[in-house]
Amino acid sequence: MNGSFPALAVNFIGFQLLWFVAVYGAAHGWGSAALLVLLAMQGGVWALNRAWRRDLPLLAVGALACLVCEPLWLAPGLIRYADWSVAWLAPAWIWALWLGFAVSFNYCLGWLRRRLALAAVFGALGGVFSVTVGIRLGAADTPHGWWALALVYGVAWALVVPALAWWARRGEEERTNYA
Repeated sequence: MNGSFPALAVNFIGFQLLWFVAVYGAAHGWGSAALLVLLAMQGGVWALNRAWRRDLPLLAVGALACLVCEPLWLAPGLIRYADWSVAWLAPAWIWALWLGFAVSFNYCLGWLRRRLALAAVFGALGGVFSVTVGIRLGAADTPHGWWALALVYGVAWALVVPALAWWARRGEEERTNYA
C-alpha cells in the first residue's frame, strides 16, 4: 500500500464522504460537488505521503473503466441518473466515484490486491448494494427494473474490482522491482 496510516485514513474517510456527497448530492441537484470532495481527498492523501505519481495510473484506469463500463448500463437504459439525459456518458459525480474508488486500491482497499477471488465477490455484492442504495436515495432509477440492473452490475463489478486490485498490485510490484 501507499504511504502511512494517516494517508490510508484520509482515503477511507474521504471516500465515504465522496460517496455520500456524490449520491445524496445527485439526488438533490448538487452531485458535482463530489469532484471537490475527490480533489480534497486526493490533496489530503498527497500532502501526507507525497506519492501522487503512484496514484496517477490508478486514476487513469478508473477513468478508463468509467468510460467503458458506464455505457453498458446507460445505453440500454438499465439505469438513468437523476438530472442526466446523456445515454452513453456518465455525469461528473459518477466520474468522481470511479476515480475515488480506483485510487483507493492504493490505500484502504489495498488489502484486496492479493485476494482477487474475494475482490470479485466484494465487487459483485458491493456494486449491487451501492447502486441499490443510490437508487433508494433518488440518485438514479431503473427503467427496466432492478433485477436487470443488478444482474449486469453484479457481473461487471465482479470483473472490475479484481481488475483494479490486480492493476494496483502490478504497480506496487513494478515499484518494488525498480527500487
